[in-house]
Amino acid sequence: MSENNEDARRYMLDVARGDARAQYSLGLLFEQGRGGLPQDEREAIRLFKLAAEQGLAAAQCALGAMYAQGAGGLPQDDHKAALLFELAADQGDAPAQCNLGVFTEFGRGGVPQDDRKAARLFKLAADKGVPVAQYYLGRFCQQGRGGLPQDERKADRLFKLAADHGLSAAQAELKPGLFARLFGGGVDKGRDEATDEPERRRQRESAEQERLQTAHDAEERQRHAAERILHERQAAERRRQTHAAEPDGKAQRQKEDRRSNEVSAGMNADRALEILGIGARSTEGEIHAAYNHLMKRVHPDVGGSAYFAMELNAARDALLNSRHSDHSHP
Repeated sequence: MSENNEDARRYMLDVARGDARAQYSLGLLFEQGRGGLPQDEREAIRLFKLAAEQGLAAAQCALGAMYAQGAGGLPQDDHKAALLFELAADQGDAPAQCNLGVFTEFGRGGVPQDDRKAARLFKLAADKGVPVAQYYLGRFCQQGRGGLPQDERKADRLFKLAADHGLSAAQAELKPGLFARLFGGGVDKGRDEATDEPERRRQRESAEQERLQTAHDAEERQRHAAERILHERQAAERRRQTHAAEPDGKAQRQKEDRRSNEVSAGMNADRALEILGIGARSTEGEIHAAYNHLMKRVHPDVGGSAYFAMELNAARDALLNSRHSDHSHP
């Protein structure tokens, strides 16, 4: 079993004990479909919420990002996203500081537009090595915004830091002659200042147009998200009015049955023993005891996971069926 799979099993038990860090880590595995788990953004959100309610900054930031994107069935909600980013940023979470900086730059989610505050947030996150924050701070240095002096050389250094982490937006900012602008000399050294100035002006105007377009795009995304939420609510109301509860319940049960069958199909004796934490010579009584002990901790009714409850059921059934088969063929 891979290291990620082992992590998932360990997190499952820690989640049942209410461990916030495990809830967040398991949520990441579900969000990304890693550790032998299916990709399930709804389950990831449920786990992020549990951890965020306990004050874990990383989970607050992750949940805020999902509200900002309208991911995993959540309504797109910039106000909730902003609140979660603020909670996490106050604890020093670097990605949250960067995200809150973006909201502050564009005045999203009820956050007042404030270039100076945005610059401070980007610097806090950039100093902690967040590539996106390094890129945004570079833009502010390039344009002389947020109370920062215009400094293209510093901007290039920040763009390079972000580009080295593979950030395409930062890579696009790096023009030929970067080495000369950073360190002097080379092909740029002898260029006439009068020739440079129009080019720098053109770059500043282009960057400002990009910023305005980005803000416009953000507004458009918010408008489309609001329209989508309205349409979804209207469609949901129409479905509620035209369909009885029983067909809906039947469809949900069918979906759960299909998922349960998938889990059962992938279950073998070795995996079942590992899930239940028992030995190969365990009796039926020991199988039931291990199953009952774990189910009390991972059942959805006590804050556990429906997926792991299915795995426990499949593990128990696989071992009991194996024992019955052994008894019928002495």
